[in-house]
Amino acid sequence: MSFLLKAVLAGVASLIASLAIMPLVIKLASRKGWVVYPRNDRWHTRPTALMGGIGIFASFTVAVFCFNAISGFVNWTIYIAALVMFGIGLIDDIKEVKPIVKLLAQIACSFVLIYHGYTFGGGLLGWAGIPLTFIWVIGITNAINLLDNMDGLAGGISGIIAIISGVLGLLNNEFTLALMAFAIAGATTGFLFYNFKPARIFMGDSGSLFLGFSLSFLSIAVQGKLGSSSAVLMLLIPIGLMALPIMDTTLVTIKRIAAGRRIDQGGRDHTSHRLVALGLSEKKAVIVLYVISAIWGVLCLLMYKFQVNNLILCVILLAVFSIAFSVLLSKVKVYNESEEKLSYLKMRGQKTDDNNFSLRFFMMHKKLIFGLFTDILIIYCSFLISTKAIHISLANDYVVLATFICVKISLLYISNLYYRLWRYMEVLEVAGYFMFITIATLILVGILFIKGKMNVYTPYFFMFDYLLTFTGIVFSRLFYRWLGEVINRNRNIEKKVMIYGAGDSGYLLIKEILQNHKHELRPVGWIDDDESKHNMYLYGYKIYGGKDQLRDICSKVKPDIVLISTNAIDEDYEMIIKDILAEQNIGTGRFSLSIRYN
Repeated sequence: MSFLLKAVLAGVASLIASLAIMPLVIKLASRKGWVVYPRNDRWHTRPTALMGGIGIFASFTVAVFCFNAISGFVNWTIYIAALVMFGIGLIDDIKEVKPIVKLLAQIACSFVLIYHGYTFGGGLLGWAGIPLTFIWVIGITNAINLLDNMDGLAGGISGIIAIISGVLGLLNNEFTLALMAFAIAGATTGFLFYNFKPARIFMGDSGSLFLGFSLSFLSIAVQGKLGSSSAVLMLLIPIGLMALPIMDTTLVTIKRIAAGRRIDQGGRDHTSHRLVALGLSEKKAVIVLYVISAIWGVLCLLMYKFQVNNLILCVILLAVFSIAFSVLLSKVKVYNESEEKLSYLKMRGQKTDDNNFSLRFFMMHKKLIFGLFTDILIIYCSFLISTKAIHISLANDYVVLATFICVKISLLYISNLYYRLWRYMEVLEVAGYFMFITIATLILVGILFIKGKMNVYTPYFFMFDYLLTFTGIVFSRLFYRWLGEVINRNRNIEKKVMIYGAGDSGYLLIKEILQNHKHELRPVGWIDDDESKHNMYLYGYKIYGGKDQLRDICSKVKPDIVLISTNAIDEDYEMIIKDILAEQNIGTGRFSLSIRYN
């Protein structure tokens, strides 16, 4: 039997076992009272059986033993470490275990991996890999535990990570790792049949701690088998595999600290909950996160197959997207009023009673830090692509790369462009980026001319680098603004509003409605008496018609309120509009902009 077939069959066996065992676990949980009841800080709305981790672990065990994956001292001790994590989680599900006990268990299991040579960086980082391994295993184990916050989420994400890890194992001829990974994938897939909304069973800590430890081990094990041909590849693969759990845990940790909450306190403040708050259904929110995790996973496979340097642009774009996505989701309100106020102050770096200097410093400069990080990635990417396009070797020219980054970043910083609000970016700011990137390029031409390197770095290189840097930096700002507008437009708000007057005042009004969440209004279109504007679009919303078509428009669009934004409508005309709207029980209001000064 081929190793590929054996690994696939292990996954199928685990899937079948999971499908068969889960109903038995549900019955057992109901009989024993292992049931989770709805709470204010939890998402589910009906009593649900716990202990899905029993089915996941049992299915995994059946598969690995049937196909003889657990043989030899190393595999046995790692299996026992996974068993310990499952056992600690099981006890915690039945009778609460103190956090320090769980932490000590995670440290002990991390030590088992280190003892057998499984360290973060695959030996590339030397002694530094040992503390990083503890951080990685403990961090990922708890990240998967935190990710178990919505029906089907943790199980599905774990399954995706396991499948990608299994494929990487096969590509590296590490068939035991592949078999274990596919066994986990099969177990979680079977679990999803009973856990996807509406869930009949939750995995509990017995499942999340086992999966978290196992996946952290697989990511390190696969990393260690990649060889040292590419240091960047070895570090990016595990991070890419775990991108979604890392993103969710980072967001939740920062926001809970800012809101004055304990990090381990449960709540409806995860990435999935924020997506639902924006208007997505639970299923769609989970599927969106599946897609993000799968994209990262596929990119990891491509990085391994085609080497990371050839995919650096994709890596950077996806990293920037993930960070921007998290930053924008962090603005969704999910806490009570007092916690939101505290979070608001801290996220803007203002002093509070429980002042934390490091957090306050980070929050005061978060836009600068995010901008610098994004631009360094873009400048590096532009330089790398330009050298490849002109066939320049980077073997001895990393000093030139560092010079490019320093000169461009310095000029952008001096120009105060890092202190601009990206979501309000206008055409004049694009001109500012154009001017300072042009100046930076001219300075770099002068530096390389003095160093006598113009025979290597040709005008074509500078043209490529200039265009890529300018396009990348401007696109990153516009993308952030676009993503913010997409999120604002899709908030879960029932009250629909149409704006009467598709002009300058109306434009200001719709921006205010979309960006200021206090109004709790959802724009659905425009009304305007100017026939030349009819059926056109302003700010992404259709201009349906004017007063003569008002009854038909309201019957079709069904707004809850119409806001008059133009001063061209006098009181008599406004009364006619109000009478027409009153016939269909539609409210009216007026937007006015005034300037007062002494």
